[in-house]
Formats: sequence, C-alpha cells, structure tokens
Amino acid sequence: MQRSIVTKIADLMQVSNDAFLLAAPFESEPLPGQFVMLSFGDGRTDPFLPRPISIFDWEGGMLTLLIRVVGRGTLLMAHQAVGMPVRVTGPLGNSFPDEAGRVFFIGGGIGIAPLYYAAKRSHAKNKAFILGFRSAEESYLTDDYLKVADTHFVSDDGSLGVKLFPHEKLDALVKAGEKPDLVIACGPEKMMAAVHEVAKKHGIRDIHSLESRMGCGIGACLGCRVQMPGASVLVCKEGPVFDGSIFEEKK
Repeated sequence: MQRSIVTKIADLMQVSNDAFLLAAPFESEPLPGQFVMLSFGDGRTDPFLPRPISIFDWEGGMLTLLIRVVGRGTLLMAHQAVGMPVRVTGPLGNSFPDEAGRVFFIGGGIGIAPLYYAAKRSHAKNKAFILGFRSAEESYLTDDYLKVADTHFVSDDGSLGVKLFPHEKLDALVKAGEKPDLVIACGPEKMMAAVHEVAKKHGIRDIHSLESRMGCGIGACLGCRVQMPGASVLVCKEGPVFDGSIFEEKK
C-alpha cells in the first residue's frame, strides 16, 4: 500500500566512501524489488525533486535504504543527522518473483541494494549471491550478504573474490553444474545485458531491476522513460522489475 509520510532518521551509517545506510520508521511493508521516493521532510524546496531509492531492507516497521552519493541531493542527505525529518513515499513499483527452486541474485556496485531484501524474503530452496565490485577497497556490506546466502564475490582487479565480471561467474557456475532456475539482477545496464546473454544461452529465466532518474515515481512526469533494445519503458510505472527480454532487439 502506497503512503507518503514524514518520518525521522533513526540511523545513518556510512558504509563506503560514497555509500551510506539510512534507516527510518515506515510501517508499510514493501515487496522485494520495490522502491521509495525519498526527500527532505523539513519543508525545503532545494533540492526540489525526491530521489528514487531501492529498498535494502524492511523489518518490523523499520525501513533501511542503501544510498550512493551521486549528486547534490544525496550528498546533502548523507550529511543529515539522526532525528532529522525525511519524507518517504511508497512502496512503489512492481516486485521480484518469488520461486522455490534455485535462485541466483546478481548485483554490481550499488545494484546490490535491492538484492539483500529480495534474498532475505525469498522462499527459494537454494539461493546465492554473485556480487561484483571494482575492488575490495570499494566493496561494502559483504558480511551482511554472507549471513543471508552463499556469496560469490568478483572484482575488476581480483582483490575481492575472483577477477571476473558477474556474468562470467554465472557462466562458470552453470558450467560447473550449478544451474539456477531463476536469475535476479540489478546493476549497470551493460552488466545486466551481459547477464541476460548468459542466462539466455543456458535457458535460464532472468529478471532485472532497472534504474532511472525520476521526478514523481508514479508515471505522471514521464521523466523515467528509458529506451531499451526491446522497448521504451517508464521505469516507475511499468517496473522497475522487467523480464530479461527487454535487452533484446525487437525483430
């Protein structure tokens, strides 16, 4: 059920040079894969627009968001104090499917954010993460993910896990006999497109969470329209969760 409330920051914790966790009371229980629109709750109009943020976790009425600093709005949010008001609107968007077989959750960089809650809530009999970072130094929350499911780390320079890209690790695991029934992915578009190609090659269903700039979160402003090979979509209204076929050119 969508709500828009002013709540207060309960906790704020930096987890890397450019990412932080923000926790705030929020009673509406989200579905894995959904997002919220986050803005300041003190009446300020600069920055004017809220920011779309994936749901990292929700437990007992406490919402936790994993946020990367990418501009002025998120930088200002990172420097707020516990007890400061924030406006949270949501939960918004569709959600990840929940299947009982073997599921791999594949993330790159800040794209790991919605996968924690998804795997935590998943009823899969067997689940695992494939998480990619540039390096060990630029990774974060690795211990948290390890507590939820088996985790395969990959990195660009090999300093964390193995020196592979996420789609290459997926391919290697499938060839080693660990073929999943479903892949759920979030991260850079090129990463997700590569994951789709591997999934398609092995006959695996793949689902992806797209990211986009948004103004409203409900499809009214049309600001989140993105052109994919398979379709032109409004990420907030039609997504953010899409089937992997969106990465295929229409014939």
